[in-house]
Amino acid sequence: MPDIYAARTTSTPSVALSLDTNRFELLGECYPENSLPFFAPIVSALKAHFAQASPARFEAHFHLHYVNSASTKGLQNIISVLNDAGAAGTAIEVFWAYDPEDDALEDLGAELMEDFTHVVMHRRHVSAGSEDTGG
Repeated sequence: MPDIYAARTTSTPSVALSLDTNRFELLGECYPENSLPFFAPIVSALKAHFAQASPARFEAHFHLHYVNSASTKGLQNIISVLNDAGAAGTAIEVFWAYDPEDDALEDLGAELMEDFTHVVMHRRHVSAGSEDTGG
């Protein structure tokens, strides 16, 4: 299975999945017109990667500047796949970067993780306009 990369658009974040480094990243605005076609290939690729490779470690980096309510379900689906991989033995770390002035995105990160016990989340303040995802 090849790595995945999609460039950022005005309404979707950049997407990067490196199978060699076991690293996933979403960066930018997240309000696609229809969230299912945007998130479905990401979820499928992650599921396939964990089924085929069973990596010892995996990192997911999120630095989103805006997320609409429809995209929240897609993010939950990604975290659920990560949680399942964690339950199967992969050490999963999620890095949630957000502007310290944006309480909504800080809260969203906490809410997305509250039902998942097989991932470790690191929340990190980053300055507005920064592309840093931490880790």
